[in-house]
Amino acid sequence: MKRRSISALLAVALQALLSGCKEETPELATRWHFVGADGLRSQTGTLALRAFLSHSNAPALAERLRPRATRAALEWLSGTPAADAAVTQAQPLVADLLAHESAGEVWLRNDGSKEVFLAVRITAERAPIWNDRYPAVVKPLASKSSGAWVSAEKGWLFAVSPSDSPRAKAFRSQVLATASNASRLLDFQKAPGVWPGIQTTAIATNGSVVWSGTLKQPGLSELPLRDWQYPTNLIYDPLVSLTAIRGVTPQVMKILGLDGYFQGQEMGQMYQWAQAESPFQSYVVVHVDDSAPVLKAANAELSRRYSTNGEPGKIEALVMYDPAKQILGLNSAPGVVPMLTGTENHKPGFLGFSMFRRERSVQPVPKELLNQLQQPGLVVYDWEITSENFMHWWANLQARDISLGLNPAPGDGLANLWLTDGLGKVDNTVTQIRQSGPGTFTLTRKAPVALTAMEWVLLGRWLDPATTRNPKMSRSVPPPMGFPDAPAPKSSNVPKTAPKH
Repeated sequence: MKRRSISALLAVALQALLSGCKEETPELATRWHFVGADGLRSQTGTLALRAFLSHSNAPALAERLRPRATRAALEWLSGTPAADAAVTQAQPLVADLLAHESAGEVWLRNDGSKEVFLAVRITAERAPIWNDRYPAVVKPLASKSSGAWVSAEKGWLFAVSPSDSPRAKAFRSQVLATASNASRLLDFQKAPGVWPGIQTTAIATNGSVVWSGTLKQPGLSELPLRDWQYPTNLIYDPLVSLTAIRGVTPQVMKILGLDGYFQGQEMGQMYQWAQAESPFQSYVVVHVDDSAPVLKAANAELSRRYSTNGEPGKIEALVMYDPAKQILGLNSAPGVVPMLTGTENHKPGFLGFSMFRRERSVQPVPKELLNQLQQPGLVVYDWEITSENFMHWWANLQARDISLGLNPAPGDGLANLWLTDGLGKVDNTVTQIRQSGPGTFTLTRKAPVALTAMEWVLLGRWLDPATTRNPKMSRSVPPPMGFPDAPAPKSSNVPKTAPKH
């Protein structure tokens, strides 16, 4: 008995010793190589992007971007709110990473700590400030930190933590071995999380930024891709944008904050489009089995947040709901009435969202545009005239601000003027996502200024946000709910030939 106990004890001790000696296997959280703002402004492959980023308002907006980007980076790294002192400490380092060519990797260890490796193409004169600040910035990220070091070599400044990680040496060797390519604007990789994992490259060529990449969501089965059933009686020309999505999954609705309203219903397809007549001629429809419970849930939520009786904690507005006709509207901002309309008698069909009443037209959508949907495996197709769709996104989101009792960003603000001038002559942007296997999708995009109108507007609103309460609102404004933030509208003249890819 005694002999067995000793043997068991030795076995446990040996196992503990061996497990302690096992090499950790950290997971890559993110990796990038970026040409920097300097590289974008000197870009010859896409002059529209170059002019956009060289706008007279760009320096002032960059000043706003630096502290916001620094805070966002620190909070992503730590998973906790960033203290103002930490943001101030890290801001010069983030400014270097944004302005100049840079590369980086972040690895997640088994104990939750992180390894951070950075390289930026700057002169050695910047080394003292990195030496002073980088160790303090990364110290909270590693529970068993082995220190951090900063060194300059062959035009690069390297900052790594922990300094004894074998991945630090591999990162340095890879950066030094990679030849610079001015037209290769960005290589980016992120592991799956709340959002799908992504690996993508952006290259400037022939006047546009061409994106290619892969999206991955582990555990997502292959989507059933039924034939497109676009609402031809609702979509007409002239168009400014058209987005078509099929295989809409509960995961997609959860990301949008809408899953609770659909109560587990399978959604077939989603369409979003904008007409040229007005910035508020923007529409969304989603195919559902039964729109009644969705409208009922949305009405309950709107009624909880809006009231005409001046109730404390509610926003002044009129909620209009007709369960028989399947109509739900909100009168909260001048000139627009956000409205949901469903199908009567619990029949399957399209649940529609609009900001303004629909106009009828005899002009059908060009067949060349609709034919783009017939590509094998296509899950998402997004086309827009960026210059005109920008006006739709900006106006509709301003209406949303007003409906929440906020003062929207001013029309003569830095961000709006920058976007208006920079996007004023930008034409077709096309984004496509195809299913290539279970949980795996390929992404392609061709865009004169790299991003879509929606993405630029969201960036502009981040830099010039609507934060001031409307003086008429004396009561506290509740936080925005998921439903009014549903995919917004778009809009302008659609080309009579198929969009070029």
